[in-house]
Amino acid sequence: MEEAIKRAQKIKAILTDVDGILTDGKVNFFVRDDGKIDEFKSFHTQDGIAVLLCHSAHIVCGIITGRRHPTTVARAKNLGFKYMYQGFLTKIGPLNDILEKENLTAEEVAYIGDDITDIPLLAEVGFAATVPNALDCVKKHAHYITKRVGGDGAYREIIDFILNAQGKLAPILEQVEASAWTSGKRPEMEVITSQEGLA
Repeated sequence: MEEAIKRAQKIKAILTDVDGILTDGKVNFFVRDDGKIDEFKSFHTQDGIAVLLCHSAHIVCGIITGRRHPTTVARAKNLGFKYMYQGFLTKIGPLNDILEKENLTAEEVAYIGDDITDIPLLAEVGFAATVPNALDCVKKHAHYITKRVGGDGAYREIIDFILNAQGKLAPILEQVEASAWTSGKRPEMEVITSQEGLA
């Protein structure tokens, strides 16, 4: 845990997968009136507040996911994620893109993932996190494994851990208790879509 805290103290950007982290990993399909198949996803509100906490702490938030769907884009935009890379099964390219845009090193980035397509990023970044129901081959690359499962506040747990390690969480909570908290300005979200992944 001491190593995880030291790694978390250096983090300036937090990137995450979606399915299995921000959701429980299940995709719910239904047939629309026009006969086409669509899907819906459930997101946890506590994870949403986590993004706002990052705004207050001046930490960049981004998504790199292998699936493409307007629901995910809408949720990310609503919360204020700065980067939204969708349809990327090969995720190292988006990571390098963000490093260049933000002038960061991989050591200053956290990534959260739960499946084999996340392994290259988990092995590359300074703080790698996953959930308890992730694949075993993924867990071995993680510096931190949450107690909460994906879609049930796991993302929030990781954000709280990082902010606490940096000494930023307590001052924000003091502002909240004094009814003086403002989440900061939400960035304009950049959406980059690849056809490599799953629709």
